[in-house]
Amino acid sequence: MNLINYLNQPFPKQENKWKVIVLISLFVALFLIIFQPFEINLFKGGNKLLILSGYGLVTFCTLVFDMVIIENIFKKFFDERNWKIWKEFISLIWVIFTIGLGNALYTSIVFDFYFEVGLSFFIQFQFITLVVGLIPITILIITKQKYLLRKYINSANDVNRSLEEEKVEIFQNKHIRFFADNEKDFIEFNNDDLYFIESSGNYIEIYLLNEDKIIRKTYRSALKRALDFFDDTPEIVQCHRAFIVNTNKIISAKGNSQGLRLSLQNCDIEVPVSRNYVDLVRNSN
Repeated sequence: MNLINYLNQPFPKQENKWKVIVLISLFVALFLIIFQPFEINLFKGGNKLLILSGYGLVTFCTLVFDMVIIENIFKKFFDERNWKIWKEFISLIWVIFTIGLGNALYTSIVFDFYFEVGLSFFIQFQFITLVVGLIPITILIITKQKYLLRKYINSANDVNRSLEEEKVEIFQNKHIRFFADNEKDFIEFNNDDLYFIESSGNYIEIYLLNEDKIIRKTYRSALKRALDFFDDTPEIVQCHRAFIVNTNKIISAKGNSQGLRLSLQNCDIEVPVSRNYVDLVRNSN
């Protein structure tokens, strides 16, 4: 596999952003307080602990900007379904750069009497930050991608083996009447005609079999609310924060580092299964 193909492989996005933001901010503050690198130990001010804690606050604000505000502005670029290894590299390098820039500005303000602040100071500060962060980032991404890829390929194989086994099941074809949020718009169908449901903003798109063709119907509703209509149909499960799938329609699965991708009967669209739902889908077959 060449480098371009490797960098274009899927990669999982961080699911718990706030946990990461808080942990990194605390780490930065505690690291500086305990080890006091970059000649910080020479500073003897009485408010030293408070000043060093400020680096954690700057890091926190920077990460909120990077991981919450920017990602909400550029939702299409940060869409998990299109997240690749190269995007993860760029994103993490940007995070390191902005943290370094923020802490460099903070240093120039707090220690203006100690450091000779200028363009060379900022360049040196950023260079050290990037060099120190690049090696662990590279190791982390490669290790995580290989581990998750192997894990979910094995999970996909389990699903495929389960699909190949002959099963004797009592299947009940139930009539579903789904209502939109306004409680006026509705659609009726049999549960066996449902392929999957995809959430898109404040709307959901229902993919159904109708006269030997898969059609799409759009309604205003949350995915969680839509799932309530299938309480008595265990074969219909949530498989992703944006997808519900009819597991009876699955014909095969393949794994990548984000989770699984499901192929459905006579359907060209692959349905993603995120990491949190892999076991649920695997055990439903």
